[in-house]
Amino acid sequence: MQSANDPQTSPATFRFKNLGPVKEAELELGDLTIIAGRNNTGKTYLVYTLYGFLNLWKDWWITTADFRLDNAATGQPSTIARFILEAIAEGRARRKVDRETLNQERKEVARKLARDFSNGTLTRVFSSSQDAFKDAAIEVELNAEFPAERTFETTLRSGAIFSIRYDGTELLMTCSRVEEDSIDGYRIFDLYLQFLFPELSFEPFILSAERFGISLFYKELDFTKNQLVDLLQQMGDDKNRKSFSPFSLIDRATNRYALPIKDNINYTRDLPDLQKKRSELFDNKLFDDIKEMMEGYYRSAGDDIQFRSKARKERSFTIPLHIASSSARGLSDLYFFLRHAARKNQLLIIDEPEGHLDTANQIQFARLLARAVRAGLKVLITTHSDYIIKEINNLIMLSQSFENKDQTVEKLNYKKDDFLDPDSVRAYVAEGSSLSECVIDTFGIDMPSFEATIDAINRVSNELASRLIIEDEDE
Repeated sequence: MQSANDPQTSPATFRFKNLGPVKEAELELGDLTIIAGRNNTGKTYLVYTLYGFLNLWKDWWITTADFRLDNAATGQPSTIARFILEAIAEGRARRKVDRETLNQERKEVARKLARDFSNGTLTRVFSSSQDAFKDAAIEVELNAEFPAERTFETTLRSGAIFSIRYDGTELLMTCSRVEEDSIDGYRIFDLYLQFLFPELSFEPFILSAERFGISLFYKELDFTKNQLVDLLQQMGDDKNRKSFSPFSLIDRATNRYALPIKDNINYTRDLPDLQKKRSELFDNKLFDDIKEMMEGYYRSAGDDIQFRSKARKERSFTIPLHIASSSARGLSDLYFFLRHAARKNQLLIIDEPEGHLDTANQIQFARLLARAVRAGLKVLITTHSDYIIKEINNLIMLSQSFENKDQTVEKLNYKKDDFLDPDSVRAYVAEGSSLSECVIDTFGIDMPSFEATIDAINRVSNELASRLIIEDEDE
């Protein structure tokens, strides 16, 4: 469990270059961020890159020489490393640092890690060759200064309590005394990053567009992998026997998927253990919204995921998830995430949440997104759904003051807290090899791509209807 006294900070701005169809784009994350656009405009490239960038910080400390525990250039620990090593060894460490210096350190760390990610790690996210992303890059711009005061505290796996406090002039890092060997220095680096960047979400959770198939095939993926492991054991230690290396087959079987898909597979595989935990948002009961939408709920029994209807008596049923409806499969991971894993300030990324949802449930899903934001999650979605956008606009209008508001809310079947602050929302359209930012005001999001499509089909409908009317009159 982690806690921090995070004041409101301006969101960071991310810039992307040469990612598939996207030549150059800029994205600022809000509490709710929406990317709309036609097929093959680069939406998935953008969210996968952002997911990988935020998800792989802990690996970068190992490869970035200036911040390593053992600096590759000098053979000595860096300044930050000495500070952390002292806290681990002595239980506490102090470091005098003014806000200007701390802000410079933030900018330098962000620049170096974005550069290293672009040059080497980005290809891991897409399981692709370096050539496919040789000119691709991500940059991050911090739009706010580091807070004048900040406290960050967490419990390590070893049981040690780790905390960092800043009062405007001094950093104090403490670590309760346990066996020194049980504290992972790189984990402390990771936590220091989380302290240093309160405007960034670490270890985001993503629901990829492939989530509908993962619940069907993750067992088969495991079975294939286990078969290859058995083959390795039978062959012994000689990897090159008979000029055949099954290790290459393992690489192909496990590494051909993009990182978000692999992480979704691992998440589904780990659900039996995950169910032993409660999310930080458990008391908000967001998963009940999914129960209502699907008229049922989920549970993991052994290595099976099951869907159980809420109907009573003879209409009730329990079935394996792989034979449930596609909509039920598509929402299962989100149900378990909200119930067992979600953390406040965590970034939830959903690729096309409307997939396999009827129009009524798309509207309900928009309300769930708003409730998740108010509960403390950051949410990023890509979507083609005009229904989701229109309902989000309704929730933005509900945030305004107007006459007889309580009666209107009740009349329209909303709850009192069904609203979205327009200042918390960012919206973009992927088009023309870039992102166009949408205007958001008290009436909601101006999403011209949807409006143009709706206007066009309405014109066709009106033209055809008028001709039929004329034809009837002639008869």
